[in-house]
Amino acid sequence: MSVIMIAEVAGADGSFLDGMRAAGVFDAMATYPGFVSHVSGATGNGYRVIEVWESREAHQAWVEGVILPNMPPDAPQPTTEYFDLLASVPES
Repeated sequence: MSVIMIAEVAGADGSFLDGMRAAGVFDAMATYPGFVSHVSGATGNGYRVIEVWESREAHQAWVEGVILPNMPPDAPQPTTEYFDLLASVPES
């Protein structure tokens, strides 16, 4: 079942996104197995990422293989929540 993933990176800001983009993370995301969609933005406390993945396992492989190796060394580890995707508009 597809999942919604919500991650928070406390203390991060727009430069966090710039660094991930420069590392090629966004280019890799578009073709990564199991990826469906991504939205993200700065919050009052850090940076929030909301994504849809075909499975939790697909997202976890992405994090371990691409995200964590490209995180700045001093960046806090993101907190992550998963929810089953029950509806999407337009439906995928």
